[in-house]
Amino acid sequence: MLTRLSLVLGAVTLVAACAANASPSPSSAGTPPGVIALRTWKPQTPVACPMARTEGILVRHPQSGAGLRDSEGVLRQVIWPQDYSTRDDGGRLAVLDGTGNVIAQEGDRVEIGGQDVGGPWLGCGGMKVLAP
Repeated sequence: MLTRLSLVLGAVTLVAACAANASPSPSSAGTPPGVIALRTWKPQTPVACPMARTEGILVRHPQSGAGLRDSEGVLRQVIWPQDYSTRDDGGRLAVLDGTGNVIAQEGDRVEIGGQDVGGPWLGCGGMKVLAP
């Protein structure tokens, strides 16, 4: 029982720490043309990514820069890993990984690893396109 309680407390601490280290809503002030501000997070210590996954249609989001619209039409904010970025790619939002490669575009159905942190999705563990 004590081990189970320790695991639960550890998970709660992880979620709280990750959410606390998320950047505030993105601001377009000082953002170069073509770049879309993106809400990101950086863990203070190396963190294992939860096995949870979520999916939806990649869309622009007013609070995080890029988010997901689920199958019921609900718009969900995503807090992205620190090395991710976005840009306007011919009028279409593009999400780039830490090496600058486009990994998804607006309108793609994607799956993102991570965890729900009380509304927003805390992204980690990569993203894959399920359907363009």
